[in-house]
Amino acid sequence: MQLSALFFILISSLIVVAKPFEFQLPNRQLDNKREPIENNHYSTAQQWLLAETQVMSCAKCISLLQMLKSISHLSESMFIAAGVRICRRLEQADTDVCIGVVKEQAPVIRKVVKTMTVSGREGHLLCASVLNSCPYPDIEPWTVPFPKPKPEQLPEYTPSGKTFSVLHLSDWHVDPEYEPGSEAFCTKPLCCRPAYTDYRNVTKPASPWGEYSCDTPISMIESMLGFIPEVAPDLSFGILTGDLPPHEVWSTLPVLKTQLIQDNSYSMLHRHFDSSDLVNTMLYPSVGNHEAAPTNMFPVKKSQIPIEEDRNYLRLQWLYRSLAESWRGWLTHNTAMDIENNSASYATRPRAGLKLISLNTNFCYNMNWWLYEYSEDKNNKDPSGVLEWLIEELQDSEDRKERVWITGHISPGDNTCFHDYSNYFHQIVERYTPHVIAGQFYGHTHKDEYQIFYRDDNQTAENAISVAYIGPSITPFDYVNPGFRVYQVDTETFEVVDSITYIANLDQADTWMTGPNWHVEYSAREAYNSSIAPLHDTTSPLTPAWWHNVSVSMEKDPDVMFDKYWTYRVKSAPIVPECDEECRSAAICAIRAGKAEHRCDYEPDVLPGTYHNKGLKSIDKHTCGLLLQGATTRYSQQYEKYALQQQKQKQQRK
Repeated sequence: MQLSALFFILISSLIVVAKPFEFQLPNRQLDNKREPIENNHYSTAQQWLLAETQVMSCAKCISLLQMLKSISHLSESMFIAAGVRICRRLEQADTDVCIGVVKEQAPVIRKVVKTMTVSGREGHLLCASVLNSCPYPDIEPWTVPFPKPKPEQLPEYTPSGKTFSVLHLSDWHVDPEYEPGSEAFCTKPLCCRPAYTDYRNVTKPASPWGEYSCDTPISMIESMLGFIPEVAPDLSFGILTGDLPPHEVWSTLPVLKTQLIQDNSYSMLHRHFDSSDLVNTMLYPSVGNHEAAPTNMFPVKKSQIPIEEDRNYLRLQWLYRSLAESWRGWLTHNTAMDIENNSASYATRPRAGLKLISLNTNFCYNMNWWLYEYSEDKNNKDPSGVLEWLIEELQDSEDRKERVWITGHISPGDNTCFHDYSNYFHQIVERYTPHVIAGQFYGHTHKDEYQIFYRDDNQTAENAISVAYIGPSITPFDYVNPGFRVYQVDTETFEVVDSITYIANLDQADTWMTGPNWHVEYSAREAYNSSIAPLHDTTSPLTPAWWHNVSVSMEKDPDVMFDKYWTYRVKSAPIVPECDEECRSAAICAIRAGKAEHRCDYEPDVLPGTYHNKGLKSIDKHTCGLLLQGATTRYSQQYEKYALQQQKQKQQRK
């Protein structure tokens, strides 16, 4: 059974049960009792890893959480020490990575797990959503309240036949420590840094422009920002859907380190976007899960933050203040104040008749441990208040008869978004489409993707009501080409008329003489136009119904239409993951899953037969969050290939 590094590092965090009991035993008892206790708990963890049925897997996962809760009352130092030892014993992550990630994540985990009902919904939710070990709990029913009923007569918008251009950047993940010539295959999750390089024995030297095992060098960012005005000289505005810091999730503290990376990144963006000679337009960012330090940790209003002065950073006020300052100039003074008070969510009007609502969607993220914390207010389905605020903004736009774009980092249909949140969000989308919400735009997956929302759970073209455009990443991590999108948007309806993806083929970096070979990879309008999903004229928008029919064409003609999507999804990377019939079905299912509970990555809350296979139909694993396997492990075949080449070259030199 193969598990991602994400699973292993979570195991190392969750099963910190091996040695903490030694601190409770008199010294004379340690030698006799420490080893049996450790082996007992380690054995339980191994049984969970090797469980062949979901029933067994779920039971073991809940048992491990129970053990974790039982020792969460130990001192924090003991808790962390135990976690580091277990992480190292699992041998799935580098020692420095084990130490760093446990030290940063464990304090919040220890705080939250004390409040969890492990054998109840909270424990099963964690085991299901993060570890795929339990059936996913049913949605907690909630009819979202709205200030007004949906109007019986909805305003209609007629396409104008004229368009303007909008830039979509996502998942920047700039690495200021990237150095050409350093090791691209190291034991850390993120490579191409001098600190992780033995210059006497470099297997694959990092190119000046980037590597698939590394985050984005500044040279690649500068190249892209210089290229954009050449292909889109008259941009109306741009959006940036989150994640500027690198994937160094084991070393985000002190917070000044993460803040400086963001501050410097936004300074670079301002230089380009605020200059009449360069990009020269407004940019409207959203906050990603990597903007927080520690990574993913966004407390809600009622989170019980530790009162210690040195833990005040967990409140994230430093982040919201920093973002408000960095976004100044693109947003008004009043909007900047809202960012500090509203967890980095805000609303602005980039054009007359269009409101842009940027949401902090990290309050639906399954690796935001604060979301598992027990609250006395059991009826509060919107603990951060973001959904209530979203409704207020949408209602305001309905009253004004203006259109809305919603932007954020994590799509509500993503497999890392809680099903409950997605369900409630979907109710809001149904209430305010098609007359208010004209488009949705997200990032997070590093892939080039789309998701469709439907009325009344009826997945047909007639009932398709909204589309989420999931923008490709600029970072090539983890084995995708760098890319960005430009949308052609109707001036009257504010619907997308075309989505054009630009990429650079990073596998050709050694041949570049003057920089990356930025070029059009594909136009959605041209690539997906077919007899099943026809576009009858050059100005008709890419409607939700059309996108549904595109997904039908992928089912009817998988060798052409699906394979095309599957290649574009990784931005024509040199290695495209294999996708068999079951994978294709799951991928198309994900396209149609604007409501996350409709995904095929999870089993419903009904325990199948004892012999049901534990493995679920997961398309692939996210590269964000806590991916901590070393590059030499993730890319073992490529690593061996380059290592063999290096060995031959050394022999030839002799």
